[in-house]
Amino acid sequence: MANPLNQTSMSSINVEMTSMDRNSEPAKGPDFRMADPSCLGSADVCKCCPSKAQMKDEALYNRMTMCFFAITLMWCTSLKVAAELASVYIPTPTVDSVMSSCTNAYDIVNEEREEYLQCVEIQLGQCNINLAQAADDEADRIDVAYNANRQLLEDAKALQNSCSSAYSNGRFSLESWASNGVALPYLAGCSDSDKEKIEDAVGDISAVRSEAFTLSSEYSDESQSTVDRLADYMVLRAAYDSQYADNRTQHMQDKFENWVENIYLPSIDLNTTFEELFPDIDTLISCVSVRDPANGTCPFMENAYKLIDNGMKDLTAMVDIASQRTKDLRDSAAEYQDNAWAAFRKSKEFYDGLHETVGRLSLSTGDWGDWYHIPLEDMYPLDVNFPDAIEFENLPSIDGVWEKVAPALESMYVNMTDAQIAAYNMGMQWKRDVQEQLDKLPDPLPEDYNPPQYESPDPAITNVTAEKKAHQEKSNKFRDQTAVALDAFAELSQYSEDNFNPPSVTFNFTAMADKASNFEFNFEKLRGSAIDFELWFIQFGSLSDMLIYGDLISRAYQTVRMLYYYWGRGALNVPDVDVTCDKEPSNPFRLSTPRLTALVISNPMTPAFIAMIFTIWGSALLSSIYEPLYQEYISGCLQGGENGTFVTENLFSISYNYASQDGNSATFAGLDAYDIQRAELCSQYGANSVNRQNEDAGVLASLKESHSTAANGLNLYTSCIDTSSLDGQFQDSCCGQTGYGACTGSGGEGVYNCPINELVEPQKPWSQPSEYLLEDSCQMAMVGDDWELQDSVYNCDYLPTCDLTCGGPARIRMERSTESCGCHLEWGGHSIWLQLVVAFVMYTLLNLARIKFIQGLSRIFWKYLHPGLFTFKATCLRDGEIVVSEEFTVNDNEEIVRVEEGEHEQHSILSGGSGDTKTDRQFKKVLEEELGVILPKYRRKGFVQVFMAICLNVPWIYLLKNVSYNIRYEG
Repeated sequence: MANPLNQTSMSSINVEMTSMDRNSEPAKGPDFRMADPSCLGSADVCKCCPSKAQMKDEALYNRMTMCFFAITLMWCTSLKVAAELASVYIPTPTVDSVMSSCTNAYDIVNEEREEYLQCVEIQLGQCNINLAQAADDEADRIDVAYNANRQLLEDAKALQNSCSSAYSNGRFSLESWASNGVALPYLAGCSDSDKEKIEDAVGDISAVRSEAFTLSSEYSDESQSTVDRLADYMVLRAAYDSQYADNRTQHMQDKFENWVENIYLPSIDLNTTFEELFPDIDTLISCVSVRDPANGTCPFMENAYKLIDNGMKDLTAMVDIASQRTKDLRDSAAEYQDNAWAAFRKSKEFYDGLHETVGRLSLSTGDWGDWYHIPLEDMYPLDVNFPDAIEFENLPSIDGVWEKVAPALESMYVNMTDAQIAAYNMGMQWKRDVQEQLDKLPDPLPEDYNPPQYESPDPAITNVTAEKKAHQEKSNKFRDQTAVALDAFAELSQYSEDNFNPPSVTFNFTAMADKASNFEFNFEKLRGSAIDFELWFIQFGSLSDMLIYGDLISRAYQTVRMLYYYWGRGALNVPDVDVTCDKEPSNPFRLSTPRLTALVISNPMTPAFIAMIFTIWGSALLSSIYEPLYQEYISGCLQGGENGTFVTENLFSISYNYASQDGNSATFAGLDAYDIQRAELCSQYGANSVNRQNEDAGVLASLKESHSTAANGLNLYTSCIDTSSLDGQFQDSCCGQTGYGACTGSGGEGVYNCPINELVEPQKPWSQPSEYLLEDSCQMAMVGDDWELQDSVYNCDYLPTCDLTCGGPARIRMERSTESCGCHLEWGGHSIWLQLVVAFVMYTLLNLARIKFIQGLSRIFWKYLHPGLFTFKATCLRDGEIVVSEEFTVNDNEEIVRVEEGEHEQHSILSGGSGDTKTDRQFKKVLEEELGVILPKYRRKGFVQVFMAICLNVPWIYLLKNVSYNIRYEG
């Protein structure tokens, strides 16, 4: 036979045949190759109904049963079913619950923000009140202490002045007495050293004293002379300036006075003006009033008198017509009343007759209702009383009306006359007032001439003359007191120490903590979104509805398609009998490596396997990414973890910072302002009070030292000098002079010269020494607490610090609210994601399992479903001769039999279509044997597919089990 590989072309053909499996016989069916009419006959216009033969086909019934079973499974594995099943096991929060929890959290955050700010403002306000109160208390305290110190210094100064004056006067009196060359009378107990001290103290220092007094007097005279010259100069300068300004503006004054004198105001003839008004008023009255035209006419129009008269006539006619119609109405109503009474009497007769008849018949009227028992009085017609006649009172005449209002016109004329007189008087008075005011106009001096006024610290002194007089008085007083002061301080200088330093009071500001910060976090106010989230979620749900509707439409299409395919044998997908000569070997291990590699690569299962690997890989990656988020939600929201979740913690952080922002800003600003105010108070009062305290302490120490020196000096004099004897000598020497009595003539008068006080004007004798030496003020000592200054230093430590105790917004409340919001959001996100994933996985695996399961069942029960028609695929030459595969060979009996692969290298050629009966029988034998191999393999593959379908359900069941435990957040 010729080698078919050398042929120029080959083609494949499909030929249908009826064959039987020797081992498994399918159900016999009718011969469908014959035309068979429809079971409905000519009524089946569309030719869509089964034929009569098909109605008897058992395999068709089985296929339809399998078809309906497949359709049922298909609808049971729809996307809607998968989504509903996922939603049952994975609960999802409602939009209202999520919005409610987050809205509640938002409201709580705003409440805490306002409450924290209010707390800070209240406490800052209280701090400021406390600071003001403390500052006032401390100011009051130092004022009281300062006033007490002032009084203490005044008392000390008075005591010191009194003692020092007594000491100075006593010493000066003794000096004057010693200048006469008379010895002082000492007591017996006076020591020589004390006597020496007294003699040194009362030595002749008159020259020094006189020189000092002379200098003081000269200074006083010079000062007074200088002030007199300055005051006189200022008075002269002011007079000169005034005269100069007056002279320079004299021509302006003259021109202004001439202008005022020549002012002419024309008189106003008010009488003429008012007289011209009277005719116009009379004409107006004639036009608009009801005055008789005989007393005045209106030249412009028909006057009011005529118009009102015409109107009254028309009104009278209308009243007459209305009166007549009213009478007619009264007559008609009376007639109607008579008719109504007549009808009522007829009705009464009927009513009485009815009651009488019912009574005679003894009928029961209990169930007749209320109408039967209506009393007759309720049917009486209303009795209406109409007036017999209509009468109107006579209207007043126009003349009568005018007589009543005419006095008002007369009164107006009188008032006009009075107004004329009053206006004339007012005009004359206005003229006099204008002239008087013009006469009072001041001289037109320059407006900007404003020389400075003299000011003095003494409010009683308002000019330089008063200042000159006051200075003269002070100079005289200064000269009188200078001598005593100079000698007193000269005496004190003998006992003073050069290194005296008054005690100082230190002052330091209280250390203040830097509570203010120049940096703060600013948070924008939380704002609600303009998005309607309920509508947004509805639109989001519409996306899933679209997918579900698309799946339902697809399944409706698949339903029709499955009915079509199961109607025939196409849905069974029985493989063709392959007897081609160039098919691939069934055993791949007999192929060469290149061909095996090409076979593997070109196999449709290879890309499917690669896609499956990448799908599993991607799913694992997504799972590893999602798993931490899911576990964090479980531990943070469902298991009550302390740290919460990333979302809840950051939501709380943002909310807390936002709620704290206003309060913190108010705290920073308030504490900063508070500390500044506290420091300003310390600066305002502290330094001044310290300086004042130091000055007062120095003055008090000086006064104490001076008083002590003077008191010690007087004590020295009184302990050594016989004051009584010395007083007698002064009396004898100064008798008859100022301050002393008359001379007694005892013989001692005029023995000594009377000591004269030359430091005063006019000069007079010194008083007796005992008046100076026994001064009470020198017997008091400035020691003890009563002679110590009170603390008048402003104590800044007394000003309180502001310690705010608000503590920020309520953390626990905000944590709970933000946790509820965050966990509801996460619950919604996780549930939606898990539902999508689970529904997608379930949908995919269920449909794959369904397809494999139906395919497997169809393979297992193919005998009951297949109509018995198979398809084979063979190879032929260009001339139509069939070329059998190398698996078959021709035996000695010229029969084609199967051989093992590799045992035959040639191809057998059959004369297809030649009508050779023997050849047809041989080819039939080949196909029958091939079906015997294919069909069992086809059925075994069905069991594998059923097993695969069962296994495909395991992943989604496992997934649903692991995520199906309650992820509901209960708050």
